[in-house]
Amino acid sequence: MPENEKLHISFSPVGKSVNVSNGSSVLDAARKAGINITSDCGGHGKCGQCRIMIHKGDVSPLNVRERTLLSEKDIDDEYRLACQCKPSSDLKVFIPETSLLNNMRLQLEGNAYRIEVDQIIKSCDLQMDSPTLKDSSADMNRAVDLLKEQYGYKDLTADIGAVKQLPGIMRRHGYEARAFIRYNEIIGFGSKDAVPLGFAVDLGTTKIAAFLMDLTTGKELASTGSINPQAAYGDDLMSRLDYAIHHAGRENAGLCRLSQLIRETFNRMIMELTEKAGCPRTDIADICVVGNTAMTHLFLDLPVGQLAKSPYVAATNLSMDIRARDLGLSACPGAYVHILPGIGGFVGADHVAMILAGGIEQKDITTLGVDIGTNTEIVMWRPDKSMLVSLSCPSGPAFEGAHVTDGMRAANGAIESVKLTKDGVEYKTIGDAPAIGLCGSGIIDAIAELYRWKIIGDRGRFDRENKRVSQGRNGSSFRLTETGKNGNGIVISQKDVAEIQLAKGAINAGIEALLEVTGTSPDMVEEVIIAGAFGSYIDLVNTINIGLLPYFKNAAYKQVGNSAIVGAKMALVSATERKRSQNIAASARYLELTTHHNFSQQFARGMRFPVEKLIVNNKNKQERIEK
Repeated sequence: MPENEKLHISFSPVGKSVNVSNGSSVLDAARKAGINITSDCGGHGKCGQCRIMIHKGDVSPLNVRERTLLSEKDIDDEYRLACQCKPSSDLKVFIPETSLLNNMRLQLEGNAYRIEVDQIIKSCDLQMDSPTLKDSSADMNRAVDLLKEQYGYKDLTADIGAVKQLPGIMRRHGYEARAFIRYNEIIGFGSKDAVPLGFAVDLGTTKIAAFLMDLTTGKELASTGSINPQAAYGDDLMSRLDYAIHHAGRENAGLCRLSQLIRETFNRMIMELTEKAGCPRTDIADICVVGNTAMTHLFLDLPVGQLAKSPYVAATNLSMDIRARDLGLSACPGAYVHILPGIGGFVGADHVAMILAGGIEQKDITTLGVDIGTNTEIVMWRPDKSMLVSLSCPSGPAFEGAHVTDGMRAANGAIESVKLTKDGVEYKTIGDAPAIGLCGSGIIDAIAELYRWKIIGDRGRFDRENKRVSQGRNGSSFRLTETGKNGNGIVISQKDVAEIQLAKGAINAGIEALLEVTGTSPDMVEEVIIAGAFGSYIDLVNTINIGLLPYFKNAAYKQVGNSAIVGAKMALVSATERKRSQNIAASARYLELTTHHNFSQQFARGMRFPVEKLIVNNKNKQERIEK
């Protein structure tokens, strides 16, 4: 291949891409794209920090330095060093979180509806006499007898892991211990001061949020977040399902690999959180995981062939309780992992958790809930009809910066807000770092401003006569900055506008379908809840002005953050909330959007920008938009 021939390199999960000359290293390409990969040695193959994975394409073979710096497991897992790896074709490259200097902004928290403890795990103190030749009863027998006598338990059983744990615990702690009991089963033991802990996780397509909780008080002890490592195998759900299906090989190797990545990440999070809290991992007595249907299937290693094609049938939508050890997770010997139920299609446990956290099905007002992301889930609640209807729509990864000319994830240097003036462009970047690209909120702002200034019309087409519009590699474009990746400045192109139009077309079609099937007029909607990381940072006025969300004149709009993790925490500490999640899933109706009779027309209408002059900028409307 000629030295001057250009190759296209795309990087996930940061959502950036760049064209480079043949002969450049992957590290060179990353730097050119404005991605800061850790490399203490400056890219000379001495530190081994710039680890990456080649998801697609051809590169130079492993060299001596890579074989020296990478472990056998790293090589088996297909890691390479970015500074030593040279592309010989177009590439798709995954950068693990540990190799990134500028961490992505992770939305961990959400607005809590209420978290009241209704203990699932009980802790009981035991103080036993040491055994003698006259009383050589088995350790577990004596523990069960004491629990029956002092705490009134009947028909107790013991997990085999707890049986293995007890002799050592008792003898190390002078025959004093604390038993962890789940319903009528002894699942483990701790020291006499041990507190039963819980691990709550929102397993998102792009990001993972996790909390360590005190199961007795409901108190949060520590939190952490991570990029979903499965992004190496595709930014969207269908790409990952396709990988799992078409890399089945021996013993479903593709599915096992995706499952292993999540389980390894969970264990790393557990280690990090328990170290922060100063507690042993064996005190984690319960785990609650929420995620969309595809994510929970990939985590549990469930069959996904039937989920990846119409009519998108899950292996199960029931709630599940699986031993943590059966999933390879570090916890109390007999701890369980609880998966909340799903509703249908890709509307899964995270959506149920969002409804749970927002108390949506308990409200006395007509409420629309929207969790905007790569796959957007929407729910409509009609209290007068006790009607709860949910659907999902494939809004695409543009909100995460993917498939956008200068798009990127929400990391340092990403433009997150934009305002056009007669003198130029005003913008703000995450971390106040030099601008290197646009994240989702910045893309929304930029398009809203272009529409406000009539630089694009209601069909999304650029006004080519405007002096600020030029022709670029993706059609007509508007330059936001003079500097950026490749030194060419950051632009919004015709292609980028179209990506957002496709996303908003799908979301609007979903909302219109829900209004129709529930018999709800726009004037009847009294509350709009916007959930999720992306929904936390968007400017609501701009979002409504471009029609990404409809304008409901009688509705209060609320941005609630990551409500899925709030729902996971509620279900972790409360048996009542777990029961509520079951009732939500059982009573909700699932609507398959693509089969709705007006879907095509609604989608086409939703792609257009509103023609009428919206009044969302007036004082009254501003007061109805709440953070």
